[in-house]
Amino acid sequence: MTNDDPDQSRTAHFLRRGYQGIVTADFKDYLRKWIPLSILIGVGAGFGALVFQWLLLAIWQLSYDTTEIPWYLRLFLPAIGGLIAGIVISRFSPESAGGGTGYVIEAIHHHGGRVRPRSGLVKILASAVTIGTGGSAGREGPIMHIGAAISSFFGDRLKLKKGDMRTFAIAGAAAGLSAVFRAPLGAAIYAIEVPYKNDLEPGAVIPSMIASVVSYLVFVPFNGYEPLFETLDIHLEMDLVIAIGIVLLGILIGLAGRLFISSMHLTERLIKRSSLPLPSKIMYGGLVVGCIGLFVPQVLGLAENEIGMLIKGSITSIGFLLILFVMKMVATSVTVGSGGSGGVFFPSLMMGGALGSAFALVLGLTPLPLFAIAGMGAMMAGVSKTPIAASVFMAEVIGGYTVLIPVMLASAVSYIVTGDQTLFRNQVARRPFIYDPGVLDEVPVELIMRGNPITLTPEMSVEDARRGTAAEPHYLYPVVNIGGIVVGVMLREVLNEHPDPSARIGYLMSRHYEKVRAGTSAYKAFEDMNTKQISRMLVVGHDNGILLGTLTRIDIMEYLEHSDEVHHLY
Repeated sequence: MTNDDPDQSRTAHFLRRGYQGIVTADFKDYLRKWIPLSILIGVGAGFGALVFQWLLLAIWQLSYDTTEIPWYLRLFLPAIGGLIAGIVISRFSPESAGGGTGYVIEAIHHHGGRVRPRSGLVKILASAVTIGTGGSAGREGPIMHIGAAISSFFGDRLKLKKGDMRTFAIAGAAAGLSAVFRAPLGAAIYAIEVPYKNDLEPGAVIPSMIASVVSYLVFVPFNGYEPLFETLDIHLEMDLVIAIGIVLLGILIGLAGRLFISSMHLTERLIKRSSLPLPSKIMYGGLVVGCIGLFVPQVLGLAENEIGMLIKGSITSIGFLLILFVMKMVATSVTVGSGGSGGVFFPSLMMGGALGSAFALVLGLTPLPLFAIAGMGAMMAGVSKTPIAASVFMAEVIGGYTVLIPVMLASAVSYIVTGDQTLFRNQVARRPFIYDPGVLDEVPVELIMRGNPITLTPEMSVEDARRGTAAEPHYLYPVVNIGGIVVGVMLREVLNEHPDPSARIGYLMSRHYEKVRAGTSAYKAFEDMNTKQISRMLVVGHDNGILLGTLTRIDIMEYLEHSDEVHHLY
């Protein structure tokens, strides 16, 4: 039975068109790749965070929470832990030394997002031992390293390309942070913000948010849903006095942040010059921390209870607060700068909170917890160049957004005062794009593409393909059928390394490739490249999928440069 009703036919036609409009290639990509892999990474990072948390707490309780330990054991415990961690690191994973955040940033910028999965296991053990025996460090660096290692584990087995690996390394780092700090939004923002001094990684936003939420949901049933820190209810009226006080505090914290950065880098340089083996370096660093801990035990380990007291405004001795700031800075510089495994987030909170409280007490400003919290966020923003994440993080970890505006203001000022200085040497300051990509909006891709590219066929052997591409060694080559329609791409790396020269290209080619249809604006293609972190696309016919040429980022840049030169000929 056929339906001859023209209205119903038109309705069915529009519904099909609407469905095709909704289910775009990008949407299919999310359903097929980004969403399931982000969930997988979130689950893995959540369980990784659980293991790390349990092991860290177990070592800390064994070291300090059993009975009142004698002074000489308190002196030597950080050194013993440093020696054990140093032996594990130097024997199994040298890249696991230090904070962890810098290594993840290095992997994102220079290693295609790849972090050795084994280093994640070593990082769990080394960090738990370093911090659990009293080393002055935080959890964010290790858990970012662990999360990125988990994402690399899955990415390697699924043979993801470099752009995807970078994105998922960021998502893995976000997932780890989200769990241990119970701050999914702040963690996602921090992970996309920390690779740069003054920019973000927009392509990783959605995977990072998904992975963060999933990791949070895995972690909190075992550790509670409440915020990381409890705070008193702050009834804030943002008057002129408080605003001026927050700005002045931001300046003070920015200067203190520069001092902390200099202290950390100086320690790293001195340790690097030493000819001692890594375990000895970390052990002697632990011995210095143990000496400090004899007189100021509050600097040992995470100092989570002390940070909570600062947030509540319970510490009101100006002299002790200043001592706490200085000793925590020295202890952290020695612990992490010597190669000990741990981050700088928790130490930043203590230093910023101590200085913020002392500042408020000296000037008689109230409420005291507000200035402690603002100081914490400002210190984090200044030393790690993450003003957005610092503001959201502090609101989440104390469970209240009342402090958001003061923390934002203090963080922005501290970020400006610290300038180009940062704890993480591998952070990249993205320079502004000097050309206007808007001129590409009316330019079709076929006007910029390179026509007549070298192509391969599925029936071609590896030996023939090598011979045919020897003159032009590109990253990849389109594979087309007898009608010129693209059926895949052949990676140069696979072509060069395959052991069987008689193998057929059709069995070795990748069927996943990025394409753009003729008639698409070069601006949209350029935006897709930036979003997906890719450097080239295949240009195909609008309706038939026949290969017309290739479009690379270099082609677009050359076109923009030429357009700019023509524009300035006057």
